[in-house]
Amino acid sequence: MDPRIPCMYGEKCYRKNPQHLQTYKHPDKRKLSETDEDEQKELETKRLCTTSPSESSSDKEDFCVPESIFSKVPVANQDGSQKDEEDRPLEPHPEVVHEDYPVSESPEDVRLSIEQKFLLELPDDFYDFWDLCVRLDREKPEEALIKAGLTLVGPYDVLTGKLKNIKKRTVSTYLCHWRYYYDPPEFMTVIAGNEREFHIGYYRDDPFLLPNFVASMSDVKPGVLNPLGENIFAGVCAYLTQRMKEENPFKKTALQRLHKEVESYAKLKKWSLEPKTAEMRARNREVVAKTFHGAGIVVPVDQTGVGYRPLPDSDATLRKILQRVVDAETEEQRLKHYDDLHEIITNVQFASDEGDFGMGLELGLDIFTFGGDVFHKSVFHLLSVAYELLARDPYIDIIQAHLKNRRRGSNLSILEVVDG
Repeated sequence: MDPRIPCMYGEKCYRKNPQHLQTYKHPDKRKLSETDEDEQKELETKRLCTTSPSESSSDKEDFCVPESIFSKVPVANQDGSQKDEEDRPLEPHPEVVHEDYPVSESPEDVRLSIEQKFLLELPDDFYDFWDLCVRLDREKPEEALIKAGLTLVGPYDVLTGKLKNIKKRTVSTYLCHWRYYYDPPEFMTVIAGNEREFHIGYYRDDPFLLPNFVASMSDVKPGVLNPLGENIFAGVCAYLTQRMKEENPFKKTALQRLHKEVESYAKLKKWSLEPKTAEMRARNREVVAKTFHGAGIVVPVDQTGVGYRPLPDSDATLRKILQRVVDAETEEQRLKHYDDLHEIITNVQFASDEGDFGMGLELGLDIFTFGGDVFHKSVFHLLSVAYELLARDPYIDIIQAHLKNRRRGSNLSILEVVDG
């Protein structure tokens, strides 16, 4: 008889936000004793052991991968040897297994409505920036920055009402709304530029925590994130400052006025405009690997160093391996070059079995940032396992939706795709 909305993650929900717990109902797991809860967590992290189908029953070896609701991907044997040819996939890029589910009626609370659709909570500066844009343009707040070539998009479209009449209310539809080709699951676009695929968004290591910083990305350096500040005000001010250096005097005046409006409102609301705050520097000290996108990854590492181990190959070597796979002229050549990547993935499996979950996260994000549909199955396998082990479940939904509908270009609104 509980009138609250069922949480889509059920007993897997790790949110501790009081507002979330008050609005959404969860299974009785949250009421278990500490002993029972520990046992339940142990069950959740239990590994699923299978055996290679190509080996005889007399000398088959077990290899373990984390249990997941997603597809299991064929991998190399545990001793590092390659599987027989008939056990390897005929092609390294089969269709990503995609599981989707409908989104229920929107909550009246706009914050909860955004979290329901995009699976992530947004910070107060996101809503304060909306209030500023309403002051600047009451009729179309999303276009308040249009003179600077910027438009509010993504979760802001919940505030504009553009998503109210969407026909296909599934989680993948919302998760792909304004998600650019190179946006990793940790990055959420909220502002789109009108050229060079420029966009600004929030980056966070943990989906159950608020963003760590605001960054931008463009096709000048595809896939590379450029940190702009701790909040959206700092991000927009940094962008406007750079634009003012490049524009002619006539356009520069309009940008200066806009910059003053953003700066004044940020000071009124006490938002820092520093490009790098103490919190951002503290986060940088916790980064265990830079990754191809430049923002790095942060994962739990205990005092003995368990939690992360570096990849066996340098970034340059990994790029060469991936490039050889992409450049292969025949399927036979591609499979041969893919063996080098399988060898690294095998190392990741060993690392995960020994608690170094960050290694798989690093490799998965590096391959994702490198780009190429040929790698989608490997990316999905690596990231879904890593996110599950790190208890970052929302990112699994995001990466599977994105890989199923990964698009290039600058207009990444899902509305045109759904309604078209």
